[in-house]
Amino acid sequence: MIIKKLMAREIYNSRGWPTIQCEIIMEDGHSIVASVPTGLSRGSYEARTMHDGGERLWGRGALKAVETIEKVIAPELVGKPPHAINMDLQLLELDGTPEKSHLGANVLLAVSMAVYRAHAYMENVSLFEFIGHVCSAESITLPFPLFNMINGGVHAQNELYIQEFLVVPVETDSFKQSMEVGAVIFHELGKTLKLHGKELVFGDEGGYAPHFTDDKEALDLISETIDNVQALYGFKALCALDVAASRLYDPTINRYNFGSQMQSSHEVVAYYEKLANDYPICSIEDGLAEDDWEGWKLLTERLGSRVQIVGDDLFVTHTDRIAYGIEQKAATAALIKPDQIGTVTETLQAIELCKKHGLSTVISHRSGETEDTFIADLVVGTSAGQIKTGGLCRSERLAKYNRLLMIEDHLIRGL
Repeated sequence: MIIKKLMAREIYNSRGWPTIQCEIIMEDGHSIVASVPTGLSRGSYEARTMHDGGERLWGRGALKAVETIEKVIAPELVGKPPHAINMDLQLLELDGTPEKSHLGANVLLAVSMAVYRAHAYMENVSLFEFIGHVCSAESITLPFPLFNMINGGVHAQNELYIQEFLVVPVETDSFKQSMEVGAVIFHELGKTLKLHGKELVFGDEGGYAPHFTDDKEALDLISETIDNVQALYGFKALCALDVAASRLYDPTINRYNFGSQMQSSHEVVAYYEKLANDYPICSIEDGLAEDDWEGWKLLTERLGSRVQIVGDDLFVTHTDRIAYGIEQKAATAALIKPDQIGTVTETLQAIELCKKHGLSTVISHRSGETEDTFIADLVVGTSAGQIKTGGLCRSERLAKYNRLLMIEDHLIRGL
């Protein structure tokens, strides 16, 4: 079965900014769609994206990207059977740059995701099954979710320096039960915030985003809620942080801005050690800046045996940076975002490299999301182990969680 038509359109993400949707029409008339997210907090080493520039939509338009898909890429793929890996390689050859600056990572990913779906459709299997086949997986597993509870940093208009405060359900026997625990904690946290006089406003990723005096106040209220939930319902959970520290770092003086004073890497690591001693923290993402390799090594040395140390801006889903991080023992886990690198196949290579060398992986959404659920199938097909896709609020976040519930249900029922 061949690709009959490949087209694209400008759509809008959860922030109301433009992004790209790619649509493939198969020979039998079946339509396959893929939409690409966009991040606000982006690492310097992420692959480049294509935008229109100019005055329209403040330069953020995606019409050039649409034109590139329809005039440059479509002629190369239309009329051929969809083949995920071969066509990804073809896309990379068409771009021809290591940072995807010619065609743009957003352009490549829109087509790559659509082709993976089209190939799965041609093989008459679910997307997660097809991804598992590509990865030569003997079995697949559902992930542990990291639920965003409180938004800070660039994702909210409050005084929090840490960008995400998350909870991780523990001692659950299914994804369904993890969802229940997450939902209970989310709503109970809303009650806790109201009791402490906080407004129930929400940030970009579906977490609460009221004003706080400092980061510890947010952790205090989350910890209070976790304790209450355990007492009332018997559910257990731990805390996780995404600091996004690159935006707090001043490379000219090698210091981090955490408010009242500029801090060295050693002082920042000591701060995290104190937080880990005072609160039930199981994971810290982007605790240091993307080029502070010595700081990362120190953080992993000091906390890596009891807290998951996750690199996002540090690794940007790029095998070269992941390989260097492995060599330097700079982290114990890597965040995986397909749009950071540009194609699904490169994403799978990054996950495989992590697994080969004992790094955990966390599949992640972006702050500017769409209703596309590709990463839900990705985390199952690769058995990546963990996923974070926002709070238990906003449909673009819940779509991924609900897709995982559907996958789990189908697996249990043998469908």
